[in-house]
Amino acid sequence: MAQAPGKKSAGAKNNPAEAGSAKPKRSAGFVTMVMCCSIIMTVLFKETVLLLTIGMIPTGVAYLIDSNPKRYATKTVAWANLAGALIIALELWKGEISISSAIDLLQNPINWLIMLGSATIGWIINWIVPLLVLRYLGMSMEMRRRSFREKLKELEKEWGTQIRGTAPLEELAEMEAGPVAEDDTDTEKDDAMERAREEDMDDETYADFKKD
Repeated sequence: MAQAPGKKSAGAKNNPAEAGSAKPKRSAGFVTMVMCCSIIMTVLFKETVLLLTIGMIPTGVAYLIDSNPKRYATKTVAWANLAGALIIALELWKGEISISSAIDLLQNPINWLIMLGSATIGWIINWIVPLLVLRYLGMSMEMRRRSFREKLKELEKEWGTQIRGTAPLEELAEMEAGPVAEDDTDTEKDDAMERAREEDMDDETYADFKKD
């Protein structure tokens, strides 16, 4: 009975992929602490919690829409949305801090425009930044290719064309383009006719045919 846990741990060590993919589970104490802190924050700062909870609705929508396991879009929208919601929270903290003041701020269309606009900026950042990064990487790779080609030409001038051999770039181009297809139509027709003759002839007749 005491050896069963050892076998299980040994299997986990032998399979590092499963061990790496397993997410660390949060302890019950951590969850309890978070819940207690949330309750305390809600009781002590109920006006701010109400304002931020309603103002962060776009983040909740982003969480439902985001299909990426790592939630990149949700994180980007959340930080931008939080920045807009804190602007409204500052207005609350400057004046009378009460539930009625928080509701009045939420009823102002300008405040909603700020919170929704900040969330929209988060969506724009999430959409445009990957495109810019891909564009930059593409330009960087093209510049490196040109630099390698220029160096290769200089080496050919100094050592001759035999130094070129089979360049890695040419091998990569062949791999991406695939092998050049030859016109084997006539060969395929001849093979098909020969197979048809073979099926219609017996062994001796076919042997004589092959000799001819």
